[in-house]
Amino acid sequence: MNKMKKLVAVIALCIITNGVIFAQTGEEKQAVFQFGFVPPLSTNGLYASQYTNGASLNVLLGISKNETGFALGGIANVITNNANGLQIAGLYNIIGNDGKGALIAGLFNTVGKNHNGLQMAGLWNRSETVTGMQIAGLWNRAKDVAGMQIAGLVNVARHVSGIQIAGIVNIAEDSDCPIGLINLIKNGEKGVAITYSETGSAVVSFRSGGEITYGIIGVGYNHKSKPVFEGGVGVHINLTPWLRINQEIVSEAIGISLKGKDVTWKSGYSLLPAFRIAPHLEIFGGPGIHYVQTRNMYDAKLFPSHSLWKKHGASKLQQVYVGYQIGVQYRF
Repeated sequence: MNKMKKLVAVIALCIITNGVIFAQTGEEKQAVFQFGFVPPLSTNGLYASQYTNGASLNVLLGISKNETGFALGGIANVITNNANGLQIAGLYNIIGNDGKGALIAGLFNTVGKNHNGLQMAGLWNRSETVTGMQIAGLWNRAKDVAGMQIAGLVNVARHVSGIQIAGIVNIAEDSDCPIGLINLIKNGEKGVAITYSETGSAVVSFRSGGEITYGIIGVGYNHKSKPVFEGGVGVHINLTPWLRINQEIVSEAIGISLKGKDVTWKSGYSLLPAFRIAPHLEIFGGPGIHYVQTRNMYDAKLFPSHSLWKKHGASKLQQVYVGYQIGVQYRF
């Protein structure tokens, strides 16, 4: 053990000394390859933050001015100016200025100004502008996006030229193609609708989105059974100022159960012509193809008498059928 400790100490001393010697030569601080543990224990020594590296391997944490090819950090990569190429970190990448290429981190990536390429993080990504793609487990944030944002929970942007996909909420000033249950688009469309379907469910839903796509989240009651909760996404096909075709994919949970055994599940696709009859009022309705299943035999009464396919077992009822939906919406 003593020999090992001495060896580590000698390596560390050589690393620091090497960095100081190169820094004192007055040459431009560039390195084809940089290796380190944590600053200043690296081949660039005390002046690591002033170096432009072609490639970096950081056992724990690395710091540099620029990276032009590749950087790998066990914990983090901190690049005070620009980063090109591929940066991978166990926890986080921080770019002070511009990034170009791919940033991949276990927790988060943050870019001070503009990023062109991919940002992928377990929790969140942040940048001023993004040309390319942000993918995060929780949320993405950028001012302007030309490309795509994908987040498990929330996307936030100002102007989006592309697609936002979020598990729950998309927020932007302009975004024509947000895909999420709730889309708070300043220059988009929001509405409250009341719908009725062939299963006897009356639902009040909040519909929000952009010029092309929108989200649906609602709550209601089925007069044959129990409370209803629904969520889904839709696509507008705009034909005239007073006519458009809406296509929706929606799932419903009819009934409440912590174990899920007494819930009837319904999912399907609907084709819904929509007519604007007043500046803020729209009526719509049309056919759909749906799949419904339940383990509650009492809820078999929800199943229509007609079907395209059905399977009624001792413990589970399933059916595919053609149904309908009608509704009225107030748009604001």
